[in-house]
Amino acid sequence: MKLTALALCLPLLWGCWDSTDIQQENIHIAEVIDYQDGEYHFYGEVADLGGQSRKGGTGGQGNLNFSIIKASGETYTQARDDLNRKSSRPVYLGALKVLIFTDRLAFQDVEEYLNRSRTQRNTRKSLKIITSADEPEDLLKAELDNASSVGLAIDNIQDNLMKEGSSFFVDIGDLLEALAVKKVGFLIPAMGVVDSHITLTGYTVFENGKKVGFIPQDQRRGVVFFLNPHGSFHYEVILNSNRYELDVTLNNKKITTTYADEELMIQIQMGFKAVLNYASTAQPATIGDREALQRLLEEAVLQDIVQALDTSQKEYALDYLGIYRYFRAQHNSTFKTIDWKQAYSDAATEVTTEVTLVRSELPQEP
Repeated sequence: MKLTALALCLPLLWGCWDSTDIQQENIHIAEVIDYQDGEYHFYGEVADLGGQSRKGGTGGQGNLNFSIIKASGETYTQARDDLNRKSSRPVYLGALKVLIFTDRLAFQDVEEYLNRSRTQRNTRKSLKIITSADEPEDLLKAELDNASSVGLAIDNIQDNLMKEGSSFFVDIGDLLEALAVKKVGFLIPAMGVVDSHITLTGYTVFENGKKVGFIPQDQRRGVVFFLNPHGSFHYEVILNSNRYELDVTLNNKKITTTYADEELMIQIQMGFKAVLNYASTAQPATIGDREALQRLLEEAVLQDIVQALDTSQKEYALDYLGIYRYFRAQHNSTFKTIDWKQAYSDAATEVTTEVTLVRSELPQEP
């Protein structure tokens, strides 16, 4: 009966495998990597065929249950060996939904683990990565609303936030690319348990594979407009003492770079579509109201974008917004020799925004 349930649920989650292989391997759904007291610690959330562990029968994954395996060692190799020795079956990483770096590891260094992932059996470059300030076991034992696995829950949250435009996710391939460039930083989404729910808390800032800062989630809008091509947020603006709520979605983006006399200029143009949802006082919106709302929104999104740029350039002197990709495409030979970190932090910027109100749920006056 358990094998039947497993055969039904696993192909839906991770693709079709040979049933013999499924029975013979420990299927890891999430892994937390920690560094503490001079040792690396692995925590694996494992699909449990024995049905003796974590809840799972009503979470939409049939009778599948999950257990946590812990291991440690002075090196990654020793920690992985400890994990393998504690596993009742060979460890299978091809089903991993998320890799979680603790803050302690982030401050120590994540580059070695990412480089190690190139040779790790069944580790996919498309594997999502997050950071967390929570203790590993607290995170892996969090109460869940609509999932039986923390790994599945985090994966679903990341996908949903990306799809709705309010965040972005990164994977191993993204981070290996940034590390290979060496002149840039990167962001990793941070998640934790807040009010008994796993949620996005912000983004961890990395330089040379180490944590150097943190951007809280309430300052993320400008960042997301750079890193999600369909970034979308709710905005509230006040016009004539009336409060309006609108959905503002990135429609197009153009970034142009020029480099002359050792000075970098970055020109950013972003166009948005807006939908007017409601107003605190129900009254028809005139043409003048709609035009005024567009201007207010243009200023609001401009402030968010400029804030994201200023934080990147001035506070961190670090390009984690992906501007280098545009410069490299436009000035490839120069990028190979330029001190990009210095040029980027000193660069002049010019940002323009345009918002078009495409729909209103309010009655309109001619």
